[in-house]
Amino acid sequence: MKKVLGILGGMGPLASAEFLKTIYEFNLADREQEMPACFLYSDPTIPDRTEAIANGLDDLLLNDLITVLETLYLLGVDKIVIPCITIHYFLPKVPSILREKIVSLVDLILEEVLNRQEHQLLLCTQGTLNTCIFQQHRLWKWAEPYIIVPQAEHKQIHNLIYQIKKEGIQKSALVFLNTLLNKYEVNSFIAGCTEFHLLAKYLIQHNARYYRVVDPLLIIATNLRRFIDLQPHDADFTTIDSRRRSPIYSFNER
Repeated sequence: MKKVLGILGGMGPLASAEFLKTIYEFNLADREQEMPACFLYSDPTIPDRTEAIANGLDDLLLNDLITVLETLYLLGVDKIVIPCITIHYFLPKVPSILREKIVSLVDLILEEVLNRQEHQLLLCTQGTLNTCIFQQHRLWKWAEPYIIVPQAEHKQIHNLIYQIKKEGIQKSALVFLNTLLNKYEVNSFIAGCTEFHLLAKYLIQHNARYYRVVDPLLIIATNLRRFIDLQPHDADFTTIDSRRRSPIYSFNER
């Protein structure tokens, strides 16, 4: 039977919709019947993750999250991708029968950082920063030397994420990214919020060649069949096929 990918979207809606599009862009076939089967469940009513963390509303969010995960489970999906990094804070509290189907975006990011071994600027939400989602990961002690967290600009980064949720990619986002990377003297950034998948796609479409990006959604899209076939005990993703690593994109508007 054909394997099916479940996508729990809506956090935000543009990012998850773009991720589904990316999957098909990177997995075209001679016959459409040979292309991947996916269920996208986009539910923007799931509470804001950063606000839930700040206001102690974990149980409310978890209830909604588990309900949607159960729906995807009953649809028979083989793996589930949740295009949201901050939601990973809540995943340890999800029942194991559901959790074992989820592909960890944090795993993928830190694995790719270790693969590349070059300095990266981490762009993420305030919720991700406050809960130390990356810092508490088992790979952090090895990845930390390569990761720069721009503390001084973090409020601006958080605001930019919410701007992208509402407006998509605007020129102001590109100017801010360019300024930030120049300040920290790096040419690569981590899409530590999945809204930056939209930015990564912008770089692809404009054939940019200067800055690089670690985007977990691109990693999945370009290695899709491997991720769908993963067994629960394979969840550390330490053996991603190096021949199908995510493309490298850059931004050369200065």
